[in-house]
Amino acid sequence: MNSDMLLLQQGARLLGVELGEKEIALFDLYQSELLKWNAKTNLISEKTAGEIVTRHFLDSLSAAPFITKPQSRLIDIGCGAGFPGIPLKIVLPSIQLSLLETNRKKVSFLKHIIRSLNLDQTQTLHDRTENVVRTETWKEKFDVVISRAALKLPDLLPLGDYFLAPDGLLITLKGPDVSAELDAALTGGNESKIYQVFQYDIIMPLLGPPRKIIIFQKAK
Repeated sequence: MNSDMLLLQQGARLLGVELGEKEIALFDLYQSELLKWNAKTNLISEKTAGEIVTRHFLDSLSAAPFITKPQSRLIDIGCGAGFPGIPLKIVLPSIQLSLLETNRKKVSFLKHIIRSLNLDQTQTLHDRTENVVRTETWKEKFDVVISRAALKLPDLLPLGDYFLAPDGLLITLKGPDVSAELDAALTGGNESKIYQVFQYDIIMPLLGPPRKIIIFQKAK
């Protein structure tokens, strides 16, 4: 096992996620393909290309302990190169994953990596959220909506209303100071169908400054 994958395994364990040989092999291939594609097209920034394990894989896996329903239907909004959706799919293989992304080149990579990792029950949605929510196709079809940094909370909560089935979870991965953003999200009527809000601090030196996971639960 190379040093990156050993770091990943150790870091995941600190998050309560155990990675076996199969999962490590998938993450290793994911990182290799990501770097290969990133040399030709801008999937992730150069700054984070040398920190894929910590900035992308482990950060994504911090949400795994909160997804407890077997075979959850999960949509990752603005997933970019697949974060956090694909790392979560690797460690929670029974989830049904949809990856919503607007950038054509990133969608091409997502389709490639889904094939390369042989991920079943995984699909890409190449569209903008404002187009998707105009239809009834995906309304209340998901148990979990997740987004890492694509949208601010005031914009994300209405999407949770649209995509989530009753009692579903909207999970957001944020930096340490989200108080102003959270206050803005919970004013102006956005909270009408979200009846509980949970905040968790993710404190792990490997991830740098403390991270926050904000979870909104839709009313039954």
